[in-house]
Amino acid sequence: MSSHEPDRVAGPRHYTLRFTLVAAFAGVTLLVGLIISAATTHLVGGFVNDEFRLRLADLAAVAASQIDVPAHHRLQQAADQDSPAYTALRQQLRDIRDRGTHIRFVYTMRQRPDGQVVFVVDGEEDPAAFSPLGGVYTDVAPELLSAFAARPGSPASFVTARFYTDAWGTWMSAFAPLYLPDGRLDAVLGMDISAHRVLAHERRHQIVIWAVCAALILLFMPVAYVIAQRLRRPLSQLEAEMMKVKQFDLDSAPTIRSRIIEINGMVQQLENMKSGLRSFQKYVPADLVRRLMARGVDAELGGTQQDLTIFMSDVEGFTAMAERLAPADLVHHLGEYLTAVTGSLLETGATVDQYIGDAILAFWNAPEPTADHALRACRAAIDSQTQTAALNRKWAAEGRNVAFRTRIGINTGEAIVGNIGSVDRMSYTIIGDQVNLVSRLEAANKFYGTSILLSENTFQQVHTVFATRLVDQVIAYGKTVPIRVYELLGEHGQLPAGLEAIARRYEAAFGHYGCREFARAAALLEANLSGDLADPPSRVLLDRCRRFMIQPPAADWDGSFVLTSK
Repeated sequence: MSSHEPDRVAGPRHYTLRFTLVAAFAGVTLLVGLIISAATTHLVGGFVNDEFRLRLADLAAVAASQIDVPAHHRLQQAADQDSPAYTALRQQLRDIRDRGTHIRFVYTMRQRPDGQVVFVVDGEEDPAAFSPLGGVYTDVAPELLSAFAARPGSPASFVTARFYTDAWGTWMSAFAPLYLPDGRLDAVLGMDISAHRVLAHERRHQIVIWAVCAALILLFMPVAYVIAQRLRRPLSQLEAEMMKVKQFDLDSAPTIRSRIIEINGMVQQLENMKSGLRSFQKYVPADLVRRLMARGVDAELGGTQQDLTIFMSDVEGFTAMAERLAPADLVHHLGEYLTAVTGSLLETGATVDQYIGDAILAFWNAPEPTADHALRACRAAIDSQTQTAALNRKWAAEGRNVAFRTRIGINTGEAIVGNIGSVDRMSYTIIGDQVNLVSRLEAANKFYGTSILLSENTFQQVHTVFATRLVDQVIAYGKTVPIRVYELLGEHGQLPAGLEAIARRYEAAFGHYGCREFARAAALLEANLSGDLADPPSRVLLDRCRRFMIQPPAADWDGSFVLTSK
């Protein structure tokens, strides 16, 4: 053996609760400060922006009202730039600019028939920034186009939605239409205002907010430390109790006191968990254990007789499939299938009793009561068939040569439900004649070629919601009293095309069959098997009718058929 220890692998770093809470408190304070800063900056910026827009809109509208529009209208050619009218209008624009605050440029524009926008009069003195009459205006804003489309009665001015930056600086612009006396639009007055001071004010505001955030972090550090201490002490005690649970020491009662409601709640949940774990040593179904933990009770032997809806499913031809598939593939496919069907059951509030190979036994109305347990069972059955079909399509797309076809029996009746077994090992399960009947119903699907069969008790509770058909009146294997068996087809209004007609013809045929009118029944059943139709129950009953047409049943025959196998 080596004389030295192997190198340690660096793991994740760990921190004390005190450090974590202080850091979290500081982080939250910083985050809140950032959010407040961003929100305040946004609100202040929006407010300033709106105020600038209102002010600029008013300035542009007032300036436009002072322009001699007829004189302006006469300025059409480049040579008009030397006219007295141009000089007078240019001076007027300069006066408007100089009387305003932070106004940088004032000018007028006209839109040519080809859509091009050109300058008319520019009040700028700087030759480098001056735009001559006829010079093309290149940066056409949507608000400028709105001004050119304006008519008398439209807004007096149009202001850009936000500040924008170009080669001359950062600006907000307003455009006011200039109308001739007859109401025609002659031109548009433009006015640009500098945003330098506003942006500088916003930057100062942001600096102040950041400084306040930093001060808050420093101020709340001692507060965070005190709160961390208040949390750490009871949580350390709670950790010690959890260590006892890890060692299955489930009998100790923690004496943890805290003024914090959530910590007291954690202590109570710890006790509930211990109670649940004590029951977990006796129970198998995990979902049932979770319910027991929530209720905080220990499991005891005992049962009650109550009305339940019982579900049993089985996979057709599973034995042959098990012989054909490799064990790993079989386990994989069966796991996917059982997960899908179990999901359908649990979503409707079922208690999954047990898995018997590929079969599933489940029931409703215990341990939690559900008034509509028969309806829930039917919904789960239909959904499980849908989920199985989806799995088959998935496997086919993956190139897997396997497909599951599920047969389901559903029965409603009184059965014994409770904790059955020994003192040390028990199972929350159901027993009784109704469980045997649901097993017979599931198996009868193979004989009739159906997928979901219901007992008459279940049919009576669901037929107003679900479409069904009477399949047969049978005496189940090992029974003496006949029962009526129904096929579950789907919810009313959601049946595939033609299925309802097949079901109605079948039930009419079954009525003739019970009245010994075998020829009339056979004619209806043959219609269900004509063309592309292939209704398995119709074929079963048709064969029976043809036999009775040759050799009628006994005089005391009541229409019942004896199932000779389980």
